[in-house]
Amino acid sequence: ATVLATVQAQLKGYPPSDKVPDVKSAQVKTWLKEVDLSGAPKIPIAKGRPGDAPKCNKRQLPNECHWTCFDCAADDITFCPRANTWGLTFDDGPTAATPALLDYLKSKQLNATFFLIGSNVAALPQHVQREVAEGHHLASHTWSHTALTTLTNEQIVAEMKWTEKAVLEATGLRLKYMRPPFGDINNRVRYVLKKLGYLVVDWTGDEFDTNDWDPELSDSKKIALMTKSLNKYAAGKRTKGFYMLEHDQSASTVKLA
Repeated sequence: ATVLATVQAQLKGYPPSDKVPDVKSAQVKTWLKEVDLSGAPKIPIAKGRPGDAPKCNKRQLPNECHWTCFDCAADDITFCPRANTWGLTFDDGPTAATPALLDYLKSKQLNATFFLIGSNVAALPQHVQREVAEGHHLASHTWSHTALTTLTNEQIVAEMKWTEKAVLEATGLRLKYMRPPFGDINNRVRYVLKKLGYLVVDWTGDEFDTNDWDPELSDSKKIALMTKSLNKYAAGKRTKGFYMLEHDQSASTVKLA
């Protein structure tokens, strides 16, 4: 893959950061004409604030298959197919903390998958260029990090396509994989993502969620919990590998990594 030699310090012509893009814009209207959403499951839009995952219902709706609330992964990717494989994944970047993580990964000759927030890519494309140059894998984490079950089908398209466009402009590469914010996904969301050509990657369950972002847990507690998870995996049958959920969203999460 070829990384563009130069890029503006900030990409121009994109929607506001951290907000769901306008589905009435000319660009989104063009994208919507290219995808047929008529067969999407009639699952109600969940209620929730943009910064939070929606609260779980007591009962799952027919054909909903909600991963976060009911552990229903459908055909999402939730593990490494090869045994004894530790999948490093980092969400929410790029940020000002990302270069320090890249320095560390380079020093250890490690590669990771970065699930990118589109509005962050537009603001810091040079970090994404470096990720590609150093052999890391890029994937989508939507434009604004809004829980996808709370969005309309059209808004999901806008979230994905603006992110796709930003990464393409910054690196010349097209994205194939994505991770839903908060792991918030059901069969309606999956339908839209598949129509856009994406494969969904969750993570290997709560045991491999580092909770690195949680200010209510001490660093020592987080490390102890992950050590317990790793020891349990090592003592088991190990027929498959696992994906760990981490974030390069701040200096504190990078320090934990």
